[in-house]
Amino acid sequence: MFDGYLPTRKKIRGWKRRIRQIDRWGEWIKSPDLKYFEKSGYTYERCTLSPFYMIVRRNPPLWFYKLIVSKFITAYKIWAVELDQTGIPYDLMLWLYDPAFIQSEIISYKVEHEGDRARFSWESDVQKPFPYSKFNHPLYNLNEFEWMLADDENVTFLSEMDEKSDLDWYINNGYVKKVQKEGEIYYAKRTGNIWMGRLKR
Repeated sequence: MFDGYLPTRKKIRGWKRRIRQIDRWGEWIKSPDLKYFEKSGYTYERCTLSPFYMIVRRNPPLWFYKLIVSKFITAYKIWAVELDQTGIPYDLMLWLYDPAFIQSEIISYKVEHEGDRARFSWESDVQKPFPYSKFNHPLYNLNEFEWMLADDENVTFLSEMDEKSDLDWYINNGYVKKVQKEGEIYYAKRTGNIWMGRLKR
């Protein structure tokens, strides 16, 4: 069974052009979609540039990923100002995926009260420190953020399985049974880390 994500193996040409694309994308994401935020209760942006963010996802190299992170951090600080101006309480985060770098995003949720934090079922029980040495770069300071670990998982719901042989395959391949708050059963396999970062106040 295929999860729709692969690391980069083929050689990618034209890195100068890719960097220019990142610069243009970084300008484009600087303002949050406030109309969508007010209507849906959240808004987010990912780096959906080709050839990485496609049906079969490809990982950018770490040096290039750090340029993406720098654009996210610049946008984060602008989003915070614009979200403050709405008067709506919000929880603004960076989600840095490792090793699935291209899944990373900036995301904001509405919350009930100022200072509240959105909570997620995929917050991790694994204990490990944030990998500053891996992700640090002169363009930004990751120590400005408070980091919490969550699980990046492949997930399949029991209701989506056709027969018992499907269930047996997932169990034999390391998937673990879990239950949502609503009672729906699903099976999940941990594939990596999601580092959820909030700017320290």
